Amino acid sequence: MATRTPVDLVADLATLARLHAALDSVVETEQVIAAIHDSSASRAAAVVRVSALLGEAREVLRGLVRPDRRHAAVGSPDSLAAGRAGS
Repeated sequence: MATRTPVDLVADLATLARLHAALDSVVETEQVIAAIHDSSASRAAAVVRVSALLGEAREVLRGLVRPDRRHAAVGSPDSLAAGRAGS
């Protein structure tokens, strides 16, 4: 196995920082979509689908950020979409 150089470690840390920032953005967007869903009288299917996709993106990013702590929920429907699909 090749020895990691300081440049490699800095690149890894930069990538990890970008993954964390992406995860934060997905979570914030998920919260906005949840607020839209809660305030919408129509409960549009598109809002539910976007919420499900954001949930999947969140779990993928979490898996990349913490691959040793992956949740069994990866690939499962987002709780918002699953819980409110019938609303």
